[in-house]
Amino acid sequence: MSPLQSALKESPHLAIWPRPHPTMKPAKLNILHLIGNLKVGGAQEVVRTLVDYQAQNDCRPVVCTFEDGPLRAPIESLGIPVIVMPPRRHSVLAFPWFIVEMVQYLHHLTRLVKKYQIDVVQTHILGSLDFLIVLLRLTTPVRVIIWTFHSAHFDLSYADLPNHKWLLKPKIGGYHGMYRLLSRLVSRHIAVSDPIKRSILKIIPHAEAKVSVIYNGVDMPRYGGPVDRSRLLVELGLPNDAYVMVMVGHLEEQKAHHYMVEAMARIVPAQPRAHILFIGGGRLRGELEAQVSLLKLTDHVHFLGIRRDTPALLAAGDLFLLPSLWEGLSMALLEAMATGLPIVASAVSGTVQAMTSGQHGILIPSGDIDRLTEAVIYMITHPDEARAMGAFARQRVAQEFSAQRQAKEHIQLYLQLLD
Repeated sequence: MSPLQSALKESPHLAIWPRPHPTMKPAKLNILHLIGNLKVGGAQEVVRTLVDYQAQNDCRPVVCTFEDGPLRAPIESLGIPVIVMPPRRHSVLAFPWFIVEMVQYLHHLTRLVKKYQIDVVQTHILGSLDFLIVLLRLTTPVRVIIWTFHSAHFDLSYADLPNHKWLLKPKIGGYHGMYRLLSRLVSRHIAVSDPIKRSILKIIPHAEAKVSVIYNGVDMPRYGGPVDRSRLLVELGLPNDAYVMVMVGHLEEQKAHHYMVEAMARIVPAQPRAHILFIGGGRLRGELEAQVSLLKLTDHVHFLGIRRDTPALLAAGDLFLLPSLWEGLSMALLEAMATGLPIVASAVSGTVQAMTSGQHGILIPSGDIDRLTEAVIYMITHPDEARAMGAFARQRVAQEFSAQRQAKEHIQLYLQLLD
């Protein structure tokens, strides 16, 4: 019996319309995942993992993106279609070209939904394009539209207005108004953690009954496998006795790399074996490299850029760091826990839901360099306790944050909404 059939057997009222004959296999669900881009990132990895496990559970997922990226190939290798839309060229201020562009997008998406006979449309990090997707209710027979929120900070910021910063406040007002208005036409909002649900309800207070929390899931078999640590250390130019700390994430303000560099200036004199790997690219790299050089830490802070061997690098590490100023439910955190690494992280949003301080690692106040330094030194000087925390962390992810569980909870929600 397939997972979808099992769900129908356990909950007969969830059956897809039209209700299948008892001797027939239920029709597969056709799901369109719309995502802003396919760069290397947490939300993108959520989509890659989700479509993989949905395809294994009697679904036919399709991915559509507005910007190509490195994750396109891994998704296509699963046999899942990936459609790349033309990139956006016009802001809302470029009237009437903005309207023309939106009409073109709606036309392309309408054809896509009809071609693949889509039952469910689910969006991820689309920003204002979330509002356009709602119009598919008018142009297609699609019955379920879902907005997914991956971060507690999904609002506009100055970074979204490089040329017209004075428009930020009125644009935020319009943004909030559109969310409140159009959310009534959306079937469900998915938050990847409870704190994100609270953030949604601050902007869309009437949506309480429409918000479902489904945690991100980790593809467990990819993490925690054996690795040739000595070989990796040689390739990275690190000494064999190095204590390896890992940070995975874009080099952006949110991830607080600059705080970590300041902490390293205090950690290294006390623990000269300490090395940190910054995995990921971003606009702050030059600024961070200058900070590292100024503090004479170039031998201890290593910028690896975007890597495709992150699971192996995690497996070669001793400690995972996530001193972020804010988070949704960090995929990098869950992947590190799945690897069996102990964690030092700031106590923000979904992080506090994923881990317990003292059991899976140490939680610190966001932006507190003193506490960050103390926590790292504690982990280095208490290796047995740190290893035990890592083991508990892996067990926690396997039980609560697996990709299989995430996919099944999505499918169950689709069935409820289609009934």
